[in-house]
Amino acid sequence: MIPLPEQTKKQTRPWLVQIVTWLLLLAGGCFLGLVSLFFSAGDHGAALFSWYFTQPMVLVLNLVPFVLLLLLFYAAFGRAWLAYLTTGAVGLFFSWAQYWKLMARSDPIFAGDLLIFSEATQMAGQYIQITWQIVLSAVLVLAVVIALAFLAKGRLKKPLPRLALAAAVIALSMWLYPTYYTDSATYNSMTVWPEINKWFETNRYISRGGIYPFIHSIPDALPTPPAGYDAATALADLSAYPSDDIPENQKVSVIVTQLEAFADLSAATDRITGVDPYAEYHAILAESYHGKLLPNVFAGGTIDTERCVLTGFSKLEEFRRASWSYARYFESQGYTLEGAHAGYEAFYNRLNVNANLGIPDYRFIEGYYEELVMGVPMDDFFLRDVAVTVLNKLEAGPVFSFNVTYQNHGPYSADYASFSDIYVPQEDLSGSDWHIVNNYLWGIQDTARRMQTMIDEFRAIDEPVVLVFFGDHKPWLGEQSVTYDALGIDIRSGSDDAFRNYYGTDYLFWANDAAKAALGTELVGEGPEISPCFLMNVLFDQLGWEGPGYMKLTDEVMAQTPVLHNTGRALVDGTLTDTLTESQQTLRDRMTCVQYYLSMDAEGKHP
Repeated sequence: MIPLPEQTKKQTRPWLVQIVTWLLLLAGGCFLGLVSLFFSAGDHGAALFSWYFTQPMVLVLNLVPFVLLLLLFYAAFGRAWLAYLTTGAVGLFFSWAQYWKLMARSDPIFAGDLLIFSEATQMAGQYIQITWQIVLSAVLVLAVVIALAFLAKGRLKKPLPRLALAAAVIALSMWLYPTYYTDSATYNSMTVWPEINKWFETNRYISRGGIYPFIHSIPDALPTPPAGYDAATALADLSAYPSDDIPENQKVSVIVTQLEAFADLSAATDRITGVDPYAEYHAILAESYHGKLLPNVFAGGTIDTERCVLTGFSKLEEFRRASWSYARYFESQGYTLEGAHAGYEAFYNRLNVNANLGIPDYRFIEGYYEELVMGVPMDDFFLRDVAVTVLNKLEAGPVFSFNVTYQNHGPYSADYASFSDIYVPQEDLSGSDWHIVNNYLWGIQDTARRMQTMIDEFRAIDEPVVLVFFGDHKPWLGEQSVTYDALGIDIRSGSDDAFRNYYGTDYLFWANDAAKAALGTELVGEGPEISPCFLMNVLFDQLGWEGPGYMKLTDEVMAQTPVLHNTGRALVDGTLTDTLTESQQTLRDRMTCVQYYLSMDAEGKHP
């Protein structure tokens, strides 16, 4: 080999060093993207991960963010290894968190989760698993950092190149964000992995990778006006529906209780052949008006159902300002407002949001339950406390109480038994599935008994009271919900039954004799299948109340589409469909615009 002249070496070597550095950075960024994709596959593992490589657009859109972030840190630090160390830490944190949440709750990370970060950190200990894949990913990323320290000798020392690189990365990101990452047409055109149910939000998400669908969810976490929104038009639309007062002789107290993960599994499986955990619950249904609820969420996302019911909104904002709710309507009718949650005030920012929705008098673990029970109150204490609190307030007039339980929150132990009765025989399920199912059903049976005790409390009084109970979502049953499979419950086939098995819960209305007399109704029978946002519509209809103007608008929507699901599905003439007629879509759009007005521009005023 003929040696290069010294001058040529000096001229050539920096260029070669820079080329090597840039190539290594590009490869390193792509590697972080692949790590993210691997963990985003969750329990599907190599099968889904390998499928990503057959989807070029999915692959590119999941790799590019890590490359751009790495280049941005390179511009900031000027050193390849330091840039990669920083990007790797961010990338691994996101990838692991995605994996843990998928495995624990069958739910990926959305941008909106960052708004409840304090809750996530409090609950993280329940879900963190250190697997060999996690250890290996950390080792590999650290190895890349070390390799870059030795091989990527190029540096950006001068301010101008660093500023130019940062500007280029930011400019490219600003173009990619609306053009590809948040573009609904691009997102919806992506193929769902054919091995999983396309109707499940989690499945649609993970079929698009990890970081790409996360970025796509950012607009949903921000208060963005719906297409065509105009505040004056929304107000005029709302004003076309006059609000009606509740007749004085029909003002019955309404006590609403959302039951954590409460669902009647006996309707979908024949494996519950031991003690019947639903005996008390079915007895309650026999003297109630009841129907099926189709929440937007599965195994988590409690707050979606909760706030859909309280506001009547099908699309929720963050409620960081005073917003209208049904609580405010009851307040305008002279009702005392109160409520309780058997959890922490920071969860889903309930302390502030509930006040913004018109219920500042709210009891949480902090300052109340922790002093009484030294922790989370189970339903035996919680439902009794709700009953006693309401009973003490009834002398002053009618009460609207809105409550959220915590008992039956997952995960349910796969290793030990907290139950005494056997609901599903051990020979029918594996050890872990058997523990999970029976632990869950023990809690459900106990909750139903506490519901009956609460009902008996109000049965014995002369003041008119209506109780409302509903489940917020189906329970988490094993990693990737495999225990549903063990029970023979179809949640994966893509059929309408599978859709209902996946999302469906129940609601019921019970009235004491005084309420029945005041309202002139027995409040017994079977109600329609509805979305949570229409629960108050059905309640008011059964009580014979006309209600506020907003409800009258949503009555028109419910008459055509009693289920409006965030998957895009709707119930039309008893059939689930993903296609609305032009008139149905127009009516839904009117509802969405009015919702936005009430949550963002109405300043909590009663319409």
